[in-house]
Amino acid sequence: MNSYVKDFPLLRREMDGQSITYLDSASTTPKPQVVIDAVTRYYTEMGANVHRGVHPLGEASTAAYERARYAAAALIGASPSEIVFTRNATEAFNLVAQGLDLHPDDEVVFPASEHHSNYMPWRMWAKPVLVDIDDEAVPHYQQLRDRIGKHTKLVTLAHVSNVNGVIAPVEEWVEIAHKAGVPIMVDASQSVSHLPIDVKKLNCDFLAFSSHKIFGPSGVGVLYVRRDRFDSLKLFNVGGGMVKYHGEDRFEPREAPFRYEAGTPNIEGAIGFGAALEYLRNIGMDKIQAHSQSLGAMMVKELKALPEARVLGARVPPERRVALCTLSLPVPSMTQANIARLLADSHAILVSGGFHCAHVLHHRAALDGTLRASAHLFNDEADIEKLVAALRDLV
Repeated sequence: MNSYVKDFPLLRREMDGQSITYLDSASTTPKPQVVIDAVTRYYTEMGANVHRGVHPLGEASTAAYERARYAAAALIGASPSEIVFTRNATEAFNLVAQGLDLHPDDEVVFPASEHHSNYMPWRMWAKPVLVDIDDEAVPHYQQLRDRIGKHTKLVTLAHVSNVNGVIAPVEEWVEIAHKAGVPIMVDASQSVSHLPIDVKKLNCDFLAFSSHKIFGPSGVGVLYVRRDRFDSLKLFNVGGGMVKYHGEDRFEPREAPFRYEAGTPNIEGAIGFGAALEYLRNIGMDKIQAHSQSLGAMMVKELKALPEARVLGARVPPERRVALCTLSLPVPSMTQANIARLLADSHAILVSGGFHCAHVLHHRAALDGTLRASAHLFNDEADIEKLVAALRDLV
């Protein structure tokens, strides 16, 4: 058994007498005990609001909350003053979409493979311009130069696709976008818990991810804004906590990032998120990356050997993947979601089945849903073997 399993109470659970095999981290990651303890400690030892109270409980809450901001900044090589806490990555994308004051004729360029959260805000506030994908749902990244035009206001892409598990050439896209005078936003939701990230090396303008995909609680997201880009972002939510002065004639917002954090935040979630980041730091992101790429290579090799299996991104070299593999498996009278449920009910193997918030990708790839397995640091080769054996029985 993988040595990290013991850190996650959820992974000790059984279903119908079988130990669960959790292969759905792309949806959300289980939480280690240290994260659960940190959330509980907030309720039992602090319990106060942040940035408001002057009593000791308020000071303790604020200190713990801001330590999480520092931890998030350290994780991606940013300054704490460049980290905005949101509810999730989705809110981060919406904050940028509305903050940039986009108009219907403005264009945002991104791959057709993007998650709904990095697609729908742009179609709501601007005009999407799509980079095509191939028959394995991998973007034709070289098309970016042809897609940028005089109306392009932003370029965005997933660092790692939540469907094909492929690592995008972010640095190349940043260079192309900046040469055209266009800012770029990176969706790091699937990459941040698998790969070391340095936003200064990437040189991106915006980057977003969610706590719940990196072993932290749900309800907390991170938006990185390069310091000089705050001037281009209008206010998002307004209210308590984000205002420095409020009179009948005018108001003055606080400095960034606090001006974008109106209202009482998810304090306990952020503190738990900070504990998750400390947990990862103690393990080391380089070690996690090596483990992820090893499992990813095994998943592709074993799953594409199944009869008639169609594995997305299978031609991409292992070093450009994480431990996320999506396939279409023909089983008579069963959808891919049916197969996922059968794996859970019969084998206690937990995977995703369906469209994974990427309908356009599936439409363009002519796929009526797919089956997605996503492993992480608590998984090992035995988990992949168990999945493959169960699927082999089906086909």
